[in-house]
Amino acid sequence: MIAKNVFEQHEGRVTVITEIAMEVKALSVNESAEEMVSTTNSEAERLVYAKAYQAWADYKIEGTAEDIFEAVQEVLDV
Repeated sequence: MIAKNVFEQHEGRVTVITEIAMEVKALSVNESAEEMVSTTNSEAERLVYAKAYQAWADYKIEGTAEDIFEAVQEVLDV
């Protein structure tokens, strides 16, 4: 039960951060391969971190600062 809750929280973080990454154009959709790809835009990647931590501070993302950092890395390492 606890493992499921931790997994659901992680998936929620990843979902919100993926939306942020797409919004700031750090990720885009490769429609032919039906997958997300990084735009390798360092300014956009910095914005993802900033917006993710702001969402965390605003209680829109659950977890610790380390959880947020790891989720952002996971999202950007596509």
